[in-house]
Amino acid sequence: MLKIGIIGGGRRCERILSLLEEGRLRHLQAEVVAVADINPEAPGYVRARQRGIYTTTNYMDFFDLPQLDLVIELTGNEALLHDLLRHKPPDLRVLDLAMSRICEDLVCFEAELENRERRIQFTERYLKQLLQVVRDPIMVLSPDRTIVDANDALFDSVGMSRAEVIGKRCHEVSHRSPEPCRGPHHACPLDDALSLRTSAHTIHEHHTSETRTRYYDVLAYPLTDERGEVVLVLEIWRDISTALERQVEEKTRQIKEDLARLVHEDKMIALGKLVASAVHEINNPLAAIHTFAKVMLRMVKRAQGSMGPEDLAEMEKFLEMVAGESKRCGDIVTNLLSFSRHQPLVRRPVQINDVTKRIVILLQHKMELQKIRLHLEPADDLPTIPGDLNQIQQTLMNLVFNAMEAMPEGDDLWIRTRFQADSGQVAVEVEDTGCGIPEEHLQKIFEPFFSTKSHDKGVGLGLAVVYGIIKEHRGEIEVESRVGKGTLFRVLFPAAGR
Repeated sequence: MLKIGIIGGGRRCERILSLLEEGRLRHLQAEVVAVADINPEAPGYVRARQRGIYTTTNYMDFFDLPQLDLVIELTGNEALLHDLLRHKPPDLRVLDLAMSRICEDLVCFEAELENRERRIQFTERYLKQLLQVVRDPIMVLSPDRTIVDANDALFDSVGMSRAEVIGKRCHEVSHRSPEPCRGPHHACPLDDALSLRTSAHTIHEHHTSETRTRYYDVLAYPLTDERGEVVLVLEIWRDISTALERQVEEKTRQIKEDLARLVHEDKMIALGKLVASAVHEINNPLAAIHTFAKVMLRMVKRAQGSMGPEDLAEMEKFLEMVAGESKRCGDIVTNLLSFSRHQPLVRRPVQINDVTKRIVILLQHKMELQKIRLHLEPADDLPTIPGDLNQIQQTLMNLVFNAMEAMPEGDDLWIRTRFQADSGQVAVEVEDTGCGIPEEHLQKIFEPFFSTKSHDKGVGLGLAVVYGIIKEHRGEIEVESRVGKGTLFRVLFPAAGR
């Protein structure tokens, strides 16, 4: 143990006493055994006295102390130093003020270094605890995409251990891909953070340890050094799968509601056209019924209860005509009521041939007025399709209306049905020999409010509604057209059981 005596009981002396007491001088096995100062009230002197250390106002008293190894002179008095060196024992070492200051600076540097080490250790522990407390997956990346550190939430999310994650590239863990994220549809936030030196984010689809895919809002924060260079990037994954699913469900619900509204509005437009045609269609059988009733009444009055076989046969013929015409009126009214009802989509087996027959009953008179020659070609043994009868009828009604409007002066109109066994689809074709559709319009005809007709003919919702209904029924629609030659619409519905 090194025995030290200090000359000068000021602040430096007090500092040395504190360092020794606190154990800060770990590599120096020493103790202060004496302090000398001409001022007994000096702080180092007072502290030494309080600690039971020998104190004196005359440094010459040091030479009487046994086993004193070193004297540290802190006053800076050159005359005192020379006098000390002249009178000290030969084996007593002396450290002057300059050397003591150097030693003090070294001691202070070591103390500061220890403080910094403690702060760094505290910061590391704090960051590790912070990483573990945060419930979002976090990874710390180097600029070359290597994962330096990560929290438990990330390991749980990807279903991998720390040993499997640390040291790998981020894309190898998050996307199970050997290639990094690239392109506008799969942007890499780390690249943006490195190039812009600011935070960046993007939406990524990650394959987690679960069977389903998760969607994350990936945020990247660059960590820079004192020169502003990015040394690390903090990447945080915020799971937005549930919120995204809710948004998609809400958007889907709104689209379905909008489609139902458009379907109903379009149906009302079509119904207005039907009513005008149905008035004439019903007037004809009503006029026939009225005529036959008057003829039969005249025959009854003339016969006065004695009708012959010829009269009875003619009466029977007239009654059959009345029954047929009245049934025709009933069918027209029934189809109009069925078409006008606003009902939710109800899927039931639908026979397409029955639907086309309904449409013909409703539109036959209008076709006759327009001098349109109808060619109805139903296929035999046509399978049913699962769907909503009213909506399918509305779809085909719109296509027939469009075909009729394309032939204002009359011409040929075909309605065909057939079963495509190879694809398991029921096909309905509506073909006209009208004006046709220009090629530049073919890509737009299914867009809402696109129309080449005048405003009194419609608002451009017909084919958009047709497209929506067909897609709702998992069907397809095709169109072929040549200007001046005519147009063919082909609707394909999956058959029942497909």
